[in-house]
Amino acid sequence: MNNLGLRSQSFRVLTLVVLAVMGSQLPTLANIQTKPQTSNSEAQMAQSRSSLCRRIGEPQGLAVHARPTPTSPVIGGVGFKTEVTLANNSTGTRGPDGRNWIEITAPVKGYISNGFPDATGNLLDCGDQAENPKPTPASLCRQVDLYAAPRGVVVREKPSRFSERVGGVVSGGRVRLVENYKLIPDTNGEKRDWVEISEPLEGFISANTLIMCRK
Repeated sequence: MNNLGLRSQSFRVLTLVVLAVMGSQLPTLANIQTKPQTSNSEAQMAQSRSSLCRRIGEPQGLAVHARPTPTSPVIGGVGFKTEVTLANNSTGTRGPDGRNWIEITAPVKGYISNGFPDATGNLLDCGDQAENPKPTPASLCRQVDLYAAPRGVVVREKPSRFSERVGGVVSGGRVRLVENYKLIPDTNGEKRDWVEISEPLEGFISANTLIMCRK
């Protein structure tokens, strides 16, 4: 009996030693490194912003209109190389002038012209990292918009509709802007801008009636 008790006691001691050794090798909760669940929401948001980002490729910049038409109020402007954010699912709207209009949400909310369907377009991908792209010479050719001025437009001596009339240009006719032209606010405070032209005659014409010349 004494030998049996001694063996039993020795076995229990051995068992405790083995369990102690194994226990020291088991990881504790504090040592278990749980991998944080990776969320793709930030990456998806960044990708979404990237897909909606465009840069202005028109050297003269673009006017931002309240609606997709050149005769709607101008509510802002975006300069050359400025980044804009397209509206979600913005595929463009064919305006009454035949141009493709794109809705943007930043930096100004409104519509900008992406040119005629057969032209290159006024927008570039933001991912295009070409440094200091050489701008193409700005065209000074404009034509009278058939929709904005179906009866043609008057050329004035000064930027005012009360100024002396020096001639006129038929609807669809072409004019040439002066070098380094600028939009000139109406001298009587009316809601229109004027621009100076050098051909087919010299004078001032309402800028709201002009569009880029079709190639």
